[in-house]
Amino acid sequence: MQGTAWSILPPLVAIVLSFITKNVLLSLFLGIFTGGLLLSSFNPIAAVGYSLDKIIGSMADEWNAKLLLFNLLMGAGIAFIWKLGGSMALSEWAKKRIKSRKTANVTAWLLGIIVFFNDYINAAIVGNVTRDIFEEHKISREKLSYILDSTSAPVATFFISDWIAYQLSMIQNGMDAAGIKDVTPIKAFFGSIPFNFYCIFTVLFVGLIAITEWDFGPMLKAELRARKEGKTYRDGAVPMLNVDFELGEPITKKPMILTFVLPIVALIGVTLWGFYYTGAKAGGTTLIEKLGNADAATALLWGAFAMVITGMLIAAGFRLMNVSEMMKTFLDGLKLMLLACAILVLAWSIGSVTKDMELPKFVISMISEDASFALVPSIIFVVSMLISFATGTSWGTMAIMTPLAIPIAYKITGDAFFSVTVMAGVVFAGSIFGDHCSPISDTTVLSSIFSGSDHMDHVNTQIPYAMTTALVSLFLYLIFGFSKISAFVLIPVGIVILVILSRLLHISSMKKYNM
Repeated sequence: MQGTAWSILPPLVAIVLSFITKNVLLSLFLGIFTGGLLLSSFNPIAAVGYSLDKIIGSMADEWNAKLLLFNLLMGAGIAFIWKLGGSMALSEWAKKRIKSRKTANVTAWLLGIIVFFNDYINAAIVGNVTRDIFEEHKISREKLSYILDSTSAPVATFFISDWIAYQLSMIQNGMDAAGIKDVTPIKAFFGSIPFNFYCIFTVLFVGLIAITEWDFGPMLKAELRARKEGKTYRDGAVPMLNVDFELGEPITKKPMILTFVLPIVALIGVTLWGFYYTGAKAGGTTLIEKLGNADAATALLWGAFAMVITGMLIAAGFRLMNVSEMMKTFLDGLKLMLLACAILVLAWSIGSVTKDMELPKFVISMISEDASFALVPSIIFVVSMLISFATGTSWGTMAIMTPLAIPIAYKITGDAFFSVTVMAGVVFAGSIFGDHCSPISDTTVLSSIFSGSDHMDHVNTQIPYAMTTALVSLFLYLIFGFSKISAFVLIPVGIVILVILSRLLHISSMKKYNM
């Protein structure tokens, strides 16, 4: 069963059932259970035991445990901002300055680019800042979750972040596997950026949609619902974060922008300090080395804790809450994240199942090393997309594909710098596709959380947009493979294609919905 076509079955069951049933928890568990059946020769009792062991293992993992506590504390921090009137004050401030849906969308897009140092914190900060603004302007939760998801990992992959350090290590692994000695990882990384078509086009496409409002497919339906009926999520949806329902009315005694700003500043400041401190403590000297050695999960956890403490200090300092009220708000905030944490645990668990089933080994076995280079970029891109979508992890896909892709290209071309830069960019692009839109990806889940969207509604509305940029990227990789045209020529061509496609798809969808 392991390393064969059967290995695709567990994630396939989880993903397909998620779309069919809209019940992510049940679908994920059945995917894990399917893996248990395959690995235990279809013994149902052993499969249940295996499934429970995987779930326990996911919760016991130190990184995962820190991220779960980060999410819980974020819920508590959000609860204090809401109850103390910070969100109310922000909404009043926004009414005077953000006067249109377009401005709200563009604001979220630009904030997503500015907050580039970590994909998790990107979703948390931008979601918290813009969620009430989007509600005020009756913009769908699906649209906000799309913007959050499309400006988290795709942006973090380009700038100074914990992602950069990891990608540098993957490039080094690929060069080691190929026996390349005369290219530095940092030079190769900068050379790979123009070939990361998917991330470039995804970030630009968000801006295009935000400015033109040329929505299409399920997203247009969601936007029309929000605009005409005032429903920012559909009837029957299960929002991953429903603040007003869970927490009740905010305290109107003294609503202040400060109540919103200070906890967010504490979150950002302490997290950045945590990156620096843990990286330096681990032995880093340069900024890149510090990022490479930083304990991102610990830094995020410290930042969320600081956010909660700041909320409590504001509540006590301005005498807005007594101790009992503060503890109730804290516990209510933890409850906000229970569904999200459950989905994260099961998503991690099915990722562990795909590893046990040796799914990557099966997918990789379909690549021929004696293939012509003309098809290599597009093949590597598609395989990376498939692995990342099925496993829900971009970093795991990078770890699998980079040491494979660089040696293949080097063997065919004999050009070290060309092989490293092109293949690194292609692998990173394909890997982030799955991290961006797989329903079992943690960043996809986090985008649903901080936008307050139904998770599968987010996935269903986002995939047509993700596939649009992915198909344009694939087309350009095919052109590059056959012609070796410069990426700096291909990128403008891709942008023009995206503009034309989005306009045509928008017109077609408008006709479909009789608009």
